[in-house]
Amino acid sequence: MEHQLTAAAETKYHAGSRRWGMAWYGYLAILILVGCQYLMFQKIEPVYTFFTPIQWWSYIFLADALVYGREKRSLIVSYPLEFFIMLVLSNVCWLMFEGYNIVLRNWYYVNLAPQPWQRILGASVAFATIFPGIFVTADLLKSFGLFRNLPSRPVAISPAFLAGSFWGGLAAVILPLVFPSPYVFGLVWLGFFFLLEPVNYWMKNGSIYSDLEQGNKQRLWLLLAAGAICGLLWEFWNYWANAKWIYTVPFTKHLKYFEMPLLGFLGFPPFALECFALYHFTRGLLQPRR
Repeated sequence: MEHQLTAAAETKYHAGSRRWGMAWYGYLAILILVGCQYLMFQKIEPVYTFFTPIQWWSYIFLADALVYGREKRSLIVSYPLEFFIMLVLSNVCWLMFEGYNIVLRNWYYVNLAPQPWQRILGASVAFATIFPGIFVTADLLKSFGLFRNLPSRPVAISPAFLAGSFWGGLAAVILPLVFPSPYVFGLVWLGFFFLLEPVNYWMKNGSIYSDLEQGNKQRLWLLLAAGAICGLLWEFWNYWANAKWIYTVPFTKHLKYFEMPLLGFLGFPPFALECFALYHFTRGLLQPRR
């Protein structure tokens, strides 16, 4: 049996198995979420500096505990090795976006930990939360049956469409490096999805294109919703932390949700799709599916 939204994915939806409840570690996660929120307002270290990753890890375990309580299976409990692999791939893939940011300068960090080893450790712990945060959120939404009853209408995925997606995505990820500007970072948030989805389709990895071809739109909308939710939480916790990122997005600078200009917030839902494509591509390289 495999996890429903990861590369090990494709488990079935069993409505009868759902119930209210939560695994024991969810209660611990709630205590940490509430306790660290208080410690942050008191500016007590190391919580004040590392507030965002602490809250994200607590949220991930809370969401996973809720999924396990409803499904009797979850990413962390049922697929611990897959969870660990996901943490590594999350770090590796996000470092690529950090590389783009060196050129495009859409955000910068302030008040980081004083020692280099602390900054490296803090960044690794924080970057590891990105993939599981999105996917566990989608799992939680799915446990409530969200988007389960969407019309099942298969979409024709032609070779021409796949080729257009691949070459369009490749152009989108190359152009910001050739013509660097803060105005073109949106291409990076979209380009890898269109670049890698055809590859995932051809490699028979998990693929949104494959889902659409089969008339299944649930995973697409689950990921979009999860991206929006995670975006709200990322910016909420980042705003209060001492060590944080600050955006230089050139649009709607004075109309913000905490630190994020509102127009930039629109990038979170497609970013979830991009994370999905990146995860399945890199996971497929490690363990090709037969």
